[in-house]
Amino acid sequence: MALAPLYIFIDEGGDFNFTPTGTKVYTITAVITHNPCEMSEEITELRHKILSGELYPDLGQEYLEKNLCHRFHACEDKQIVRDSFFEIIAKIDCEEVKAHSIIIKKNLANPSLRDPAKFYSKIASSLLDYIFKKYQYTKLCIFVDNIPVNKQKDVFLKAIKTEIKNKQPNKEFVVYFPTSSSNIFLQISDYVNWAIFRKWEKSDLRSYNIIEKTLGNKELDMFSKGDGFEYYQFKKQ
Repeated sequence: MALAPLYIFIDEGGDFNFTPTGTKVYTITAVITHNPCEMSEEITELRHKILSGELYPDLGQEYLEKNLCHRFHACEDKQIVRDSFFEIIAKIDCEEVKAHSIIIKKNLANPSLRDPAKFYSKIASSLLDYIFKKYQYTKLCIFVDNIPVNKQKDVFLKAIKTEIKNKQPNKEFVVYFPTSSSNIFLQISDYVNWAIFRKWEKSDLRSYNIIEKTLGNKELDMFSKGDGFEYYQFKKQ
């Protein structure tokens, strides 16, 4: 097989609030493929069938205008829409498309690592180590959903660039920050990451059981051991 560009679509979940009032975990998931057209036609068809009312006519114009008119988005979509999108993900060819996810249990993160520059550098380093080990390619094309990382966009970009240049200085790469509405694979990464976030944040496996087969490896629980110290505790639910 001739070498080709490798496409990486990144989405994150959780927040940067390192206190008991924040999310328990931060997740970042990369959906990786040489074929960014995989499933695109089927997802586009699903969206238009819903918007036309051919599917789920009771959803309502106001909801469609506000949400699905622009994109699929797991945390905003109605459950019936989520179910349909996950049905498509369940059919993904896992030889063509794989996901790699990193989990941060935030109360185990040393305060010295909570600075966004250090935080993103550590995550970028781990993610790229996985990619460089598993894949061969002519060029890296990285797409990061602009909305979640908007406040830290420059920090995130610097971390990615620095780690690539440190690890593979001769490899060509580009990084883009589009909105997920412009890219179907960013919507796929949003759904995959949402399912993983729900597993770790809420112990909800409903959606995770669907996407689990797309994972190249099990999620990397980065600070599972950490320095052996729990810096704060969450209230029991």
